[in-house]
Amino acid sequence: MRFATLAWCVLTAAAQVTLGAEPATAPSPTSLWPAITSERRPWTRWWWPGNAVDKENLTRQLEQLAAAGFGGVEVTPIYGVRGAEDREVEFLSPKYMELLAHAATEAKRLGMQFDMATGTGWPFGGPWVAPEDGDARLPRSGDVIDAKPTGMKVKRAAPGGAGLVLNPFSPQAMKRYLRPFDNAFGNAKFPLGLIRSQFHDSFEYQGNWTPALLDRFKRARGYDLRDHAKELLGQGDPDTVARVKHDYRQTLDEAHAAYMDAWVNWCHTRGWKARNQAHGSPGNLLDLYAGSDIPETETFGSTPFEIPGFRRDARDIGKDSPQPIMARFAASAAHLTGKPLISCEMFTWLREHFRASLAMMKPEVDQMFLAGINHVLYHGTCYSPADAAWPGWQFYASVEFSPTNTIWRDLPAMNQYIARVQSVLQSGKPDNDVLLYWPVCDLWMRPEGAEVRLTMHRTDLLMNSAFGKTAQELIARGYGCDFISDRQIIAARVDGKQLVTTGGATYRVLVIPPCDFMPLETAKQIAALADAGAAVVFLGIPKDVPGLHDLAARREGLAAAVKRFSAASSVDANHLAEAGARREPMADDGLRFIRRAADDGGHCYFIANLSGRAVDKSTQLGAAAKSVAVLDPLTGAIGSSSFVDGKVPLQLQPGESIVLRTTIREGEVLPPWALQRAVGQPIAVSGTWGVTFLEGGPSLPPALKLDKLASWTDAGGDEAKTFAGTARYHLEFDAPELPDASDWLLDLGDVRESARVSLNRRPIGTLWSLPFRTPVGKHLKPGRNVLEVEVTNLAANRVRDLDRRGVQWKIMKEINFVDINYKPFDASKWDATSSGLLGPVTLTPMRVTTSPVHE
Repeated sequence: MRFATLAWCVLTAAAQVTLGAEPATAPSPTSLWPAITSERRPWTRWWWPGNAVDKENLTRQLEQLAAAGFGGVEVTPIYGVRGAEDREVEFLSPKYMELLAHAATEAKRLGMQFDMATGTGWPFGGPWVAPEDGDARLPRSGDVIDAKPTGMKVKRAAPGGAGLVLNPFSPQAMKRYLRPFDNAFGNAKFPLGLIRSQFHDSFEYQGNWTPALLDRFKRARGYDLRDHAKELLGQGDPDTVARVKHDYRQTLDEAHAAYMDAWVNWCHTRGWKARNQAHGSPGNLLDLYAGSDIPETETFGSTPFEIPGFRRDARDIGKDSPQPIMARFAASAAHLTGKPLISCEMFTWLREHFRASLAMMKPEVDQMFLAGINHVLYHGTCYSPADAAWPGWQFYASVEFSPTNTIWRDLPAMNQYIARVQSVLQSGKPDNDVLLYWPVCDLWMRPEGAEVRLTMHRTDLLMNSAFGKTAQELIARGYGCDFISDRQIIAARVDGKQLVTTGGATYRVLVIPPCDFMPLETAKQIAALADAGAAVVFLGIPKDVPGLHDLAARREGLAAAVKRFSAASSVDANHLAEAGARREPMADDGLRFIRRAADDGGHCYFIANLSGRAVDKSTQLGAAAKSVAVLDPLTGAIGSSSFVDGKVPLQLQPGESIVLRTTIREGEVLPPWALQRAVGQPIAVSGTWGVTFLEGGPSLPPALKLDKLASWTDAGGDEAKTFAGTARYHLEFDAPELPDASDWLLDLGDVRESARVSLNRRPIGTLWSLPFRTPVGKHLKPGRNVLEVEVTNLAANRVRDLDRRGVQWKIMKEINFVDINYKPFDASKWDATSSGLLGPVTLTPMRVTTSPVHE
């Protein structure tokens, strides 16, 4: 199998853990991994409690983050710590700016990048926000528009940042809000090039009004909102109520977009990018995400994956689950407008504190990769000085990514995996064929309530809609799709038979889901695109236009625009195939993918098996290719795959993922990619295990001897029940004899929670994700062998011990420390959390082949 020469480099494991410096990787003829840059590594949100930071500890923590493989940080100041008041620094004061510059300079020295929130806590606001610039809201009933201030204050504010929340529909208020930042940066003579981006968190403002909205409404909608105040407040004919509310919601969207534009433009004048979380706002999410340089979505809660061994205990999870369809709004906005980075705030409230493992994280991050995310930012890391007692300063809604958390020991392995995947997903261009129209007017025409917000906590309006069901069906059938708004349709053009968006992305078909309402301008543009040669599939013909003004004429225009379109009965393969859309049959086997076009004409696929069953079969690829390489993001291994009649063999256990790299030209020779199939039943690896505790606390328990594997909380004494850290399992065993086996697969079974494996003193690797298994045949020798497994548990048992003894470690101000249900956190009632190597440990004889399974 031959491959084109590519100007890409592989990152070695050693290079990735060196204090965050950019890797010095020499070109290699068989390296298909793109170079790992700071933006391709994972980032983390870095909370500064009370701004009680100092230069020595800022440097210390940045060095720790860089060494663990992080590419950057985002600073968000929050409330302080009891007992650290003498360390607190006022936000935007000269001392604060000095510390901010020090941190940004140190990050640059370490090969990292640096973002900051344009404020403290969230949302935007502060002591300099005057009442007339504050958040305001319409009355909930009545017949007079008489808006009142909400009085909302900045949540989780740091010293110098407390005050009224800004009105998110007033660009003038935004401009006044930014003046203290101009003064602070101007007075500090802040060095250029130290800050990459400013950050705006998700829309959590309470208001829905600004006085200037009346004039904006009259100019844009063609009538005076005050003449329809009773309809705006829900009284009168339901159809008129819905139309007035639609027009009000559309005007809110435009006002909030102007507010965000004022912020984005300010960022650009200072040479910064703008990173924005648009979700939660009452506007059109596609347009709002597109207005920033780096659209950012988030995950909140945990997903009920069917992967065997994936634990999701009811006591550890909240009511929310991440919704990948929501993530596609940010990804679609970036794809359509040519933005290279799509960010995601990952792992917010993933599990209860101290109970989230790396294995619980991989499927969540894979799910976001499949939705188009390529720039992961952890939630997060809390600044904590060296003199803070364990577990250090903590943030209340976070998986704590810091050395005080036991997951830190093997975190570099996960960071390396994410960096490899993101190196692929940030390269080339998106390659989705289908554009799915987002009919926001169906939401805005609802007569209920005031504004309509799509949040991470309420996705039923989205998922239960015809649009949401169509999106799910397209993905399940194996079509790559992005979403497109009315405004983006108006700006689209046709080149040949392809739709071209403002950012230069091309698509083969536009799908219109069943929808009740469509703006006349959108319908006319769709008709014009079809006349120009674009393929358009209507799954339902819109029945009406939204809004109130000039209704009869617009209805007549809509009927004329759509009269030649007919509705398809479903997302039919024939309709989409006729339009040129490529389907990936791997979706029929439960595999999910994202496909990107490489600069040399080939394609990259990221494929994950998040289902409950293994896949071992050849599958047709939708993209044309001459040959295929397989890249393993867990190990960095590369090989050429069998590729016959356009089919590639895929072997993926539940929880596993892979990258395929296709080419359309001849080139370099790669070693063949090995497929493995069992030639016998698993054989138990048994004997007497020696268990030695290596590192952790509060103290190292005595060594153990185990004839049968069990949790060290059950096998050891009281010290083992309170221990959080790492223990080494040592076993001597005789190798099985089976002539037909050309390799052996070591399966550790149940691991609590990650493991470093060595065989005969040779490191095999770090197993941190499901399934906990790895080939070991080349290190297995006849006769006596020595297996060593260093297992690291969660921090849960140690914090349980603190609470049982009444140690006062929860010292944060304001919300202090709450559990996943926002009740006071108390681990004293927890049972001891299973820890260590639970097994069973087995060796399965395998035969290595390069031929696909016979089908």
